[in-house]
Amino acid sequence: MKMYIFVVLFALSSAPSVAKSYYFVGSHFPSILEHNEQGQVVGLGADIAHEICRRLGHTLVIDIMPLKRALKMVEQGHADAIIGPYKSHLREQYMHYSALPFYEDPIVFYTKPDSEVTWVGNFASLRKDTIGVIRGWNYGDEFKRNASSLSLSEVASVRASFLQLMYDRVDVILTHPRAAKPVIDSLNIKDKVVMLSPIVTVNQGYFGFSKRRELDEFINAFNAEFQKMLINGDIVRLNKKYELSFVAHY
Repeated sequence: MKMYIFVVLFALSSAPSVAKSYYFVGSHFPSILEHNEQGQVVGLGADIAHEICRRLGHTLVIDIMPLKRALKMVEQGHADAIIGPYKSHLREQYMHYSALPFYEDPIVFYTKPDSEVTWVGNFASLRKDTIGVIRGWNYGDEFKRNASSLSLSEVASVRASFLQLMYDRVDVILTHPRAAKPVIDSLNIKDKVVMLSPIVTVNQGYFGFSKRRELDEFINAFNAEFQKMLINGDIVRLNKKYELSFVAHY
């Protein structure tokens, strides 16, 4: 009898964690999270999240929705995590970020080839120009420090920002190449815009986990599996699959 009890206790103690189902959300973000032609959720963030959950023995459901709604879902605890958010002090109040980022977005200026805009890494050189920006985006600390002295035109999307540039409503726009490329292709303006150097800043994207859910054990396991994927090169390879550049951070 004692031997039977010992065997049962040993089996229970060595059993893997109970399989669970998790619910992630996110907004349409080219190459990071989007629907393919068959309506399936695809992208770098989806690939990584599904692979980690598979390794942990869990199932995962991902929904794509407007960013504001996705953030609210995580804030209120109606979703376990959001895929791809940049860090901000406000968001840190209601979400735990993954230990490491899984993609990077260099923020750059675009203008017309014949533009007289001068960008040398100093915002003072742009004070005579009108700059197109996208509502809610993070353009870095240096931009924030100079924003009050700049002429800004705010719109809701990258497409709207490029259209402003095409119709001479602005002199230059701020975005990142990952979001710019599909818009440039769809508008057929590849020869009508140029990207300026140097970059303004680099934003990093994370997984953000709701503080309203009991996720400590899952977050620790998720971070550990992500670290393994980073060390063995899987994260860099997946970035290359979506034609993204990524420098591994350990």
